[in-house]
Amino acid sequence: MMAGVEGVLALEVNLSCPNLGGSHAMFAHDPAATAEVIDATAVAGLPRWAKLSPNTDRLVEVARAAAGAGAEAVTLVNTVMGMVLDVERRRPLLGGGGGGLSGPAIHPVAVRAVYDCRSALPDLPIVGVGGVGSGRDAIELMMAGAQAVQVGTASFADPRSVRRIVDEMDDWCRSHGVATVHELVGAAHG
Repeated sequence: MMAGVEGVLALEVNLSCPNLGGSHAMFAHDPAATAEVIDATAVAGLPRWAKLSPNTDRLVEVARAAAGAGAEAVTLVNTVMGMVLDVERRRPLLGGGGGGLSGPAIHPVAVRAVYDCRSALPDLPIVGVGGVGSGRDAIELMMAGAQAVQVGTASFADPRSVRRIVDEMDDWCRSHGVATVHELVGAAHG
């Protein structure tokens, strides 16, 4: 359906939605399923970014499979599986049981995922996402190996957060003698 839609430059293929109740497994937990979905999305004729789950010990293997199937980049990471209970009603608060935890709590998980994938797949473009609420958070993901950063939860709470984060990144770079944020990509890898 996205083939030929004007203004669409790429597709982020969400292989990792934790909000499916019951026995629905995430594609992003299985390298073969990930590759199959990425391959199927080629009909759109657009660059594809595979949005992957941190909820697997096979993340690097899944990222490799996505790239092998034609994903031009991976987006790391989607939400962490979680659950909240309504203690008065003694049951899950969300209708499907569990769901996805996002925001600052998942930032260290995102940093680790980006770092591990950059180490194993040094040529694969990575978009870092997860708990970015400040310029330092974005810089940390870039130092871990992300070439680009997404802001999700913070932008829901404050639509101006993206501008603030960019300004904080600029300030940090100036104060640390960094000419461009691209110098930071993978800096933690020595």
